[in-house]
Amino acid sequence: MILRQTAFYFLIVSFWFVLLFISIPASAEEIEYAHAIVTTSAGKEIPVEVADTIKKRSLGLGKRSVLKKGWGMLFVFEKRKMQRFWMKDMQFPLDIIWLDNHRIVQINNNVQPVNSGAVPELITSSVPVNFVLEIAAGHAEELKLKTGQRLKYKF
Repeated sequence: MILRQTAFYFLIVSFWFVLLFISIPASAEEIEYAHAIVTTSAGKEIPVEVADTIKKRSLGLGKRSVLKKGWGMLFVFEKRKMQRFWMKDMQFPLDIIWLDNHRIVQINNNVQPVNSGAVPELITSSVPVNFVLEIAAGHAEELKLKTGQRLKYKF
C-alpha cells in the first residue's frame, strides 16, 4: 500500500515538473512591447513597438513571419554609441534607420535576411546612435526619409 502511494505521489510531482518545463520556453518567447508613434518631418506617422530592454533588443523582429503593414520597431538605447545589428532569425527584408536622438544619421535600405544556416553579417552604425528604427524594406523610400531629417517620438 505504501509503495502504491509513493508511486502515485511520484507520478503527480513528475507531472507538475513536466508542465513547468514545457511552459517556461513558451513564455520566454512571448515578449510584450510598448507601443509608440514615430512622426516624420512630413507629418507621416509610423506606429512602432518599442525595444527598450536587452531582451527586447536581442530578439527584435526576429522569428516573425511578417511585420504589421505600416508598423516598425524602435530600438531605444541608454547611451549613444556605435550600434551593431544583424538579421539573425529574420524572415523578411528591412530598412534600418540609425538616429542620433531625433536626427537621421544613416539609412540602410533593403537589408536582406540571411539564408538558413548562414552566419549573419554585422551591420554597424557609421556614428554613435541611441535610436534605431526598423521598418519594412522600401518604406523609408516611400516616406522620403533622408539623412539629416528629424523624427519625433511619442511614447
